[in-house]
Amino acid sequence: MNADAPLTPAEPAPAPKRERPASTGADRSRLASIWYRLVKGMAATWLAAFGGWRSTGWENMPATGGALLVSNHLSYLDVFVLGIGVRRPLNYVARSTLFVPVLGPFIRSVGGFPIQREGMGASGMKETLRRLRSGGVVTLFPEGTRSPDGELGELKPGIALLVSRAGVPVVPAGVAGTFRAWPRGRLLPRPYPVRVHYGAPILPTDLEGLEPRAVTALIRERIAACIEIARQGLARDLGV
Repeated sequence: MNADAPLTPAEPAPAPKRERPASTGADRSRLASIWYRLVKGMAATWLAAFGGWRSTGWENMPATGGALLVSNHLSYLDVFVLGIGVRRPLNYVARSTLFVPVLGPFIRSVGGFPIQREGMGASGMKETLRRLRSGGVVTLFPEGTRSPDGELGELKPGIALLVSRAGVPVVPAGVAGTFRAWPRGRLLPRPYPVRVHYGAPILPTDLEGLEPRAVTALIRERIAACIEIARQGLARDLGV
């Protein structure tokens, strides 16, 4: 440094541009968010008293922005278990036959929207993408229906198309215990502990260059890994 050079104040660095964070509930109103939290709290209390619940890996859910949460499907309880395990409000894909008087408005009030049982269809795809692009988390069960035996079935091939169009992180999850609590064919649930594990997200870059079948296989593999972790945790809870 030249000692004879005049000392001049350093030019202030330009203030960094602040990016507006993606809303965690941009796809619903403030009142709807309050209602969702109320229902979530009641569900958590009920499940805790009805057998107990635990979640692991919740930190794998992206804090902001659109994301797909994909899970195995064992029971009607799965939507509640998946929702109480993470902080962000969830949207739910549900078959259209559930949207009957009383039940239908309730499903909509907590973020559910209908699709045809045979598949997502154009309207279901459009609504899913709209909610994802609004910064929401959309939950779906790529098997398409509840498991008849408690095991993970084959995934519907349409999941690969949805993931490619969405371009958002895909968070795999595995649920355990809900099949024993409320399986298909049982009228009412029974007390039984449940577990859910959320895996590391599959990023869009992880899927680059993969064929649709490979995308579907990867998602199923990650869900299966989450199921195994949830089952191991449940076994510890039961002392097995």
